[in-house]
Amino acid sequence: FPTVINSEDAKNIPRENLMLLVTGSQGERRAASAQLARGKYQGITLAEGDTFLFSSKTIPGNERGVIGIMNQLSEKGVDVVDDDSGLYHVSGHANRPDLETMHDLVRPQMLIPMHGEHRHLREHVKLAKAKNIAGIVCVNGMMLNLSGNAPTVVEYIETGRTYLDGSVQVGALDGVVRERIRMSLNGHLFVTVLIDEDGAALGDPWCETMGLAEMGRSKAPLVDILEEDLSQYVGRAGTKILANDDKLEEGLRRAARQSCQQEIGKKPEVTVIISRLQ
Repeated sequence: FPTVINSEDAKNIPRENLMLLVTGSQGERRAASAQLARGKYQGITLAEGDTFLFSSKTIPGNERGVIGIMNQLSEKGVDVVDDDSGLYHVSGHANRPDLETMHDLVRPQMLIPMHGEHRHLREHVKLAKAKNIAGIVCVNGMMLNLSGNAPTVVEYIETGRTYLDGSVQVGALDGVVRERIRMSLNGHLFVTVLIDEDGAALGDPWCETMGLAEMGRSKAPLVDILEEDLSQYVGRAGTKILANDDKLEEGLRRAARQSCQQEIGKKPEVTVIISRLQ
């Protein structure tokens, strides 16, 4: 193998005699490849006439990052060689003989593979069991007991991405996050209606908007249009609907969202407040 030198000494080597082995063949932004494409890394820069060779196939899902690096290198005049020829691929995963060699060297009592897709992990466990090594595929949330001769499942715990909402952790798929996303995209509408002692509407519904356009397609204030449409809905609603909070709330929500769709082309989140006089 050629002599390995540090990056400082590399600056004094003629470019035609220099080869750099750098990280980042999958487009990682903080890796050396991306930094060289953006400018320089450890004082080394790439220039016109240099050749950059991607040593492995692009993993599906990483295309955008890899293509971005390729274009940045091309803008510098660097010739880019990738796996289009299909003639080479350096894998980051150990193959079966490599794994068998590692097992023979380490001689583990038990094996829990962690690197690779689930199908890779299963094959690794099969390989271990063929050599009488106890193994198990451990998925996210699985708690194992390693005190015996073989790993055993103790229990499962809830896993997944969480966010810090103020001082409270909330799940990424909880209603809190979904509601925030919907409000950020569609805005929010508050509707208030008063019902008197006899079960009749007291005045017209009152609306307040957040994150919605002030004017609709009718060239009139959106709030005025909503209040007029909701007033008509309440006027049409029968006594059974006016006496039932759930039905009245759902009817007002649908009417409000329909009016917003017609006027501004979106259906906001709607909060209905029903106050009944005793």
